[in-house]
Amino acid sequence: MQKNWFNWLDKSLRLKMLVMFVLLTVFPLVLIGLISYIKSSNIVSERAYSLAQIKTSQITREIDVVFQDLHRFNEIGKQQSTVQFLLHQEETYDEAKEILSLFDFYQKSYLSGEDIFDIEIMNLEGKTISHNKGVYQRSDIDTEEWLTGDPTQAKMEIVYRNGFPILEISNAIVWDITDSVIGLLKITIDASVITAVLDDVKLTESSSFFITSSDRDIFFQQKQRNDADNVYFDLDRISEKEQGYYTDDGTFYVYETSKMTDWKVIGQAPIHEIMKDSNEIRSLIFLTVICSIIFIIGLYMFISNKLILPIRILKTKMTHAAEGNLHAKVNPVGEDEIATLGHSFNQMIAKIKLLLDLSIEEQKKLKAAEFRTMQAQINPHFLYNTLDTIVWLAEAKEHESVIELTKALSQYSRISLNKGKDWITIADEMSHIDSYLYIQQTRYEDILDVTVDVEQNLYHYHILKLLLQPVVENAIYHGIKNKRGKGFLRINGTLEDKDKVRFEVIDNGIGMDEDRLEKLRNHLISGEIVPDSKNGFGLINVQQRIQLYYGKEYGLKINSWKGSGTKVTITIPKRGA
Repeated sequence: MQKNWFNWLDKSLRLKMLVMFVLLTVFPLVLIGLISYIKSSNIVSERAYSLAQIKTSQITREIDVVFQDLHRFNEIGKQQSTVQFLLHQEETYDEAKEILSLFDFYQKSYLSGEDIFDIEIMNLEGKTISHNKGVYQRSDIDTEEWLTGDPTQAKMEIVYRNGFPILEISNAIVWDITDSVIGLLKITIDASVITAVLDDVKLTESSSFFITSSDRDIFFQQKQRNDADNVYFDLDRISEKEQGYYTDDGTFYVYETSKMTDWKVIGQAPIHEIMKDSNEIRSLIFLTVICSIIFIIGLYMFISNKLILPIRILKTKMTHAAEGNLHAKVNPVGEDEIATLGHSFNQMIAKIKLLLDLSIEEQKKLKAAEFRTMQAQINPHFLYNTLDTIVWLAEAKEHESVIELTKALSQYSRISLNKGKDWITIADEMSHIDSYLYIQQTRYEDILDVTVDVEQNLYHYHILKLLLQPVVENAIYHGIKNKRGKGFLRINGTLEDKDKVRFEVIDNGIGMDEDRLEKLRNHLISGEIVPDSKNGFGLINVQQRIQLYYGKEYGLKINSWKGSGTKVTITIPKRGA
């Protein structure tokens, strides 16, 4: 393979120069551009991923700050007044007053207190104190959930009040003396404090941030996203690490776990936006390389045109001449060796064209002579038989029949001669056949029945004259004539495949056996006359004429059945005026 490549390279000067330019300029340029892009892309990608991780960590830290403040509210549950309130079911006014004071104090002490709607403390019997409602008794307390669950694990739930999301944070109150759950602290805050943290951070124009709970439900999402039901995360993959990032199906995902809530803060953005800077660098490098290559190619074309183009043009013209295009000429420029070769080439082509034109003219004359010789072979056979019939009718004193038969012969001869023209319309050919059949039906009145079915839309097309008559004559003389009883002859003409004309001559004559039919088919292919059969002479002449003027793909097809008849199909191309 390598040897073949070098052999091919040695055949073209221009190719050698092109290879030299590519090896010395284009290839190093493309290689440098590729290395630069890969290196810069890696740097930009790492920077973009790190920036996304930093922004996600920022959201996580801000959420942790909020919940650190809220976690300090659990200290209320450890106060002596709170314990007394929870342990004693009867009214404890002093404890309630002190607890409400604690509520006010803690809300004013921490920034997150501004977002608290209500703080409630309740015991296992439903005794409740609320910052908004005061002391009251509840009947919807699920004490079993408190007692069986993990008392150190806060429970969070999003509910909607008046169409706005509210976050309820519930923490069990454990009495230090018995280490048992004696009540519940519930803090209700505005959920917008969380969504506000999300809305302040963006990775890209189309990015989104989500917060999922430990049970993988989406808690919060940025305001611009309203299709959380259609959001897909690989939560199994996200759950494996505290933080990280990955890409999937054209999307970049970054995540981090909140230490205070165990929530997952997940950001997503299209990779093409994350990699926007990298794509711009790629486009810049690509544009630079392309412009450099264009410049190099332009330089190469300029040099090659000056040095190699005249030789290449001469080679191309010589190739065209070798392929048969004798109109190829060179326009020599200058007086150097290449220009001299161009003048010599033009002279050689002119002489070859002159000799070829003379040869073609001789071939045309030879074909015309062959055609007229074939016609001369066809016409006398029928003429002798017709004259015999006229003599027989005259001897029988059937003057009217002699007149009609003579008219038919005159019409037949007129079309046969056709002023020396070789082409006639199908209408004239069918008129020619009608005259011929009239003569034959006069001779074989009792044994010949003819049906002609040729489509009228074929009549204006042109045909090489005397194609059908020899086939019809062959069917009568060598098929029907030798048959006992009445003979039937059918002539069909149809348009086939929109560009071919198909004629069928069908008789119910004596037919041929397989051996004789096969020999006739072989002689139609070879053009040789069947030595032991007279009925092949006219068919072979027709076959030769068709292929001489229409081409080898057209001609006769013969099917015959011993004792049943013969079918000859003639296929020629459609030809207008």
